[in-house]
Amino acid sequence: MFLDSRLLPAIFVSVKVYFCAVLLPHQILKQYWGYEKFRPLQEEIIQSVLQSKDTLALLPTGGGKSICFQVPALALDGLCLVVSPLIALMNDQVQNLQKKGIKAAAIHSGLSLRDTDTLLDNCVYGSYKFLYVSPERLTNEMFRARLAKMKVSLLAVDEAHCISQWGYDFRPPYLKIAEVRALLPNVPLIALTATATLPVVNDIQEKLCFKSGNVFQKSFVRSNLSYVVRKSADKHQAMLQILHKVPGTSVVYVRNRRKTKEAANFLQKQGISADYYHAGLTAPERNSKQEAWIKNKIRVICCTNAFGMGIDKPDVRTVIHLDPCESLESYFQEAGRAGRDEKKAFAVLLFDSADVLNLQAQIEKGYPSVETVREVYEKLCTHFRIAMHHGTELGPLIFDIGTFCDAYRFSPYAVLQALQILVQHEVLHLSEDFRGSTKVKMIAAKETLFHFQQQNKNLEPLIKFILRTAEGVFEDDVSIDELGIAARLKISNQELALQLQTLHRLQILHYTPRKELPTIFFLQNRLPANELRLNSDWIQQRKQNFEDKLTAVKQYINTSSICRTRQLVRYFGETIANDCGVCDVCVASKKANMSSVDFQQAVEQLTGLLHAKSTTVKGLESVTKMKHEDFRLVMGYLADNGLIYKNQNDEWALSQ
Repeated sequence: MFLDSRLLPAIFVSVKVYFCAVLLPHQILKQYWGYEKFRPLQEEIIQSVLQSKDTLALLPTGGGKSICFQVPALALDGLCLVVSPLIALMNDQVQNLQKKGIKAAAIHSGLSLRDTDTLLDNCVYGSYKFLYVSPERLTNEMFRARLAKMKVSLLAVDEAHCISQWGYDFRPPYLKIAEVRALLPNVPLIALTATATLPVVNDIQEKLCFKSGNVFQKSFVRSNLSYVVRKSADKHQAMLQILHKVPGTSVVYVRNRRKTKEAANFLQKQGISADYYHAGLTAPERNSKQEAWIKNKIRVICCTNAFGMGIDKPDVRTVIHLDPCESLESYFQEAGRAGRDEKKAFAVLLFDSADVLNLQAQIEKGYPSVETVREVYEKLCTHFRIAMHHGTELGPLIFDIGTFCDAYRFSPYAVLQALQILVQHEVLHLSEDFRGSTKVKMIAAKETLFHFQQQNKNLEPLIKFILRTAEGVFEDDVSIDELGIAARLKISNQELALQLQTLHRLQILHYTPRKELPTIFFLQNRLPANELRLNSDWIQQRKQNFEDKLTAVKQYINTSSICRTRQLVRYFGETIANDCGVCDVCVASKKANMSSVDFQQAVEQLTGLLHAKSTTVKGLESVTKMKHEDFRLVMGYLADNGLIYKNQNDEWALSQ
């Protein structure tokens, strides 16, 4: 019996796929990672990629996403092109691959043109197995010309939620990936993310031009992770209590750079080894601090959300948030950095009344309306004295947001949001350093500063203005608006710069001048504001999406009667049969020896009664039908978590 020669190519392909999909992945996993078997869902994702199917992988933080594209890339013949949003994330993965003896490189803004050119040549001639690039790089003509010559076997899109306008971290350059797909028509794509709601899942597949829907989603349940929400008037003391109670490595997240240093200094004074981390540090400083924490030379890293992405440290026992996140997606991702070793860990969110009020204020302020965007656009044209039907011929225009906001009485937040909408509508372009600013830090002691002002009356107004307006200027570098200060003090910009330089030279403060002011480039000529083409429905949907995310965070904080895990996974579209049993709500219901449903009803009953009016504990218990022991335990839970308090009339009241 002889085979028909016409069937040989198909048989060869089938055999090749079989051996790649069945034998090679396990061999690669063992050889490079030392593991005997894959984690749940990893193998199914890898098989999908090896069968040339477009694949979306949703794995929670710590679920092993990188293996899902690195293993099949090693099994395939050619280069894996990886799109990643952060330089730190790219460098971390490249270093890990290089340690395994795998040729990998990243192209980012830190490379010279010559180094980039050489690296692209090496990728063309097959010297590398992985090439990491930012989404912005995809629009570069030099990159696209070389890409056409590369033997690309797989396109991997990390942090894929960034492509969706309905996600929590939308990055417009991600939309250019579809253009790259057109240049690589027969190359399969794998998109990966830790957090995505159902609308975002659908949007990712649409924007990345999936040939057909193909989603692999691991449950969002982390059975070893205890979620805790606690109200506290003194968050630093609450943080200290948690760290004393739970030994091991910790991450403390705060809202801004100043708070990272404040939290680290507080812990150091309490005898706990801690350091701070934020994006304003130099690259060597960030690397040094990160490495010290990874190697357990320091126990606690106090940081902004610039820290943690892509860092594979399995033994983190606590993640503590001193400030609420702006979305449950970002909270879930950051909290998920605890307990990657599958051992018991805690994710604690501390809040106070001001946090809830701030969330409400953000919801009300929200996204700018279409009318606000049009108004900002019109004032912007007036500010730059742009005549009607002109603008594109002017080139880059230097823009100081502080001066603009002062002149037209806008809030900087509203202007920033409006400018981003104008960018997304391709009305104008902002330079990358748009958020840059001049920074100062007071380094003289307060006593020295007082005597200095007495002896240098010409510099006293500037010092007093900085002390009055720059919060935290003794603790950290604080951004200032030079043009705005010069206008307030009625001095020239040159005189202000000279005074700051003098104070720097005399070691009164540390002055870091802005390298250059940001620029705006008009992509369309000026039109009457009411004729500006804006997608009103899109802006309204974005506004509603923004408000919905903040509302979800507020509800998560305020809902103390439903299992925390159940709340979180429900947000991502997952339904679970049982409560987690380890969050603060479940632990409280266990202590009360009540079912989760009974506990939930008891909490809702007591908070409902106290919402109507404050009352004594005796008066409150008299109107409930709860057993005395159950009542006492539920009241204790509400009081311990700051949800109720005793007022000056010795009555219990609901916390605001």
